[in-house]
Amino acid sequence: MTKFFLASLVIGGLSLAAAADANAWTRSATATGPRGTSHVTATGSCAYGSCTRNVTRTGPAGNTYTRTGTISR
Repeated sequence: MTKFFLASLVIGGLSLAAAADANAWTRSATATGPRGTSHVTATGSCAYGSCTRNVTRTGPAGNTYTRTGTISR
């Protein structure tokens, strides 16, 4: 299941690279494996030389994991 979930994230990352609007974006994906269905939602934006990203993952058991990040140049 981990490999399938990571593959979904890589595909999501590639679709992000193809996004037309680089200032703000939202992506979501669902992956189904032997233990159930997992969901991931990611949002982000860039302004004034700083970019932020928020990712929320919900696993098959309903556990939620949220990660945020900011990078500046």
